[in-house]
Amino acid sequence: MKKIITLLFAAIAIMSCNKTSQNEQVEILRDKPWQEISPSEIELNPLQMIDRDWLEVSAGKEGKMNLMTISWGSIGELWNKPIFTVYVSTSRYTHQFMEENDYFTVTHFPASMKEKLAYLGRVSGRDEDKVAGAGLTVEFTELGNPIYAEADLAIECRKIYAQQFDACLLPPEQRAWYEQTGNGIHYMYIGEILHVWKK
Repeated sequence: MKKIITLLFAAIAIMSCNKTSQNEQVEILRDKPWQEISPSEIELNPLQMIDRDWLEVSAGKEGKMNLMTISWGSIGELWNKPIFTVYVSTSRYTHQFMEENDYFTVTHFPASMKEKLAYLGRVSGRDEDKVAGAGLTVEFTELGNPIYAEADLAIECRKIYAQQFDACLLPPEQRAWYEQTGNGIHYMYIGEILHVWKK
């Protein structure tokens, strides 16, 4: 009889522990600011998001990464995969990080951050710590890729195709633009969207 009572108390104690553990897990999930959504649930208009709001593209891992403001890009589907395409000039410091890494992230920020985005597009990571200079808080995904606490949307991509624009195939006005500005001809990076998070 004593054994039965002891086993009964043990079972109640274990059930109570499991209940607490489950409640704690729910609480932890509730506290997380990021909510994962599917690519089809992105509500922002692509032209507004890319051309008018601007975005940040980041590549690299903790201790060796860079980011830059972009206003060129596209979102859609290719080879039955949701994709985000970004364009990075060879003259940008971020280009080497895009080349060296298999992943990149694209982040969108609230309108109040526009000045900081302008700063991130103006200065080079070769010369200063842009994350600190913009007052951003870098976070890392489970795959080790950078996103930012101040962002309201983060898209994590796996690079599936990269190629530089062929100067011979560019329209004459674009060739002239590269020659006049001295900008390195852009690479196109197509990324399969693996994760999307929103605040």
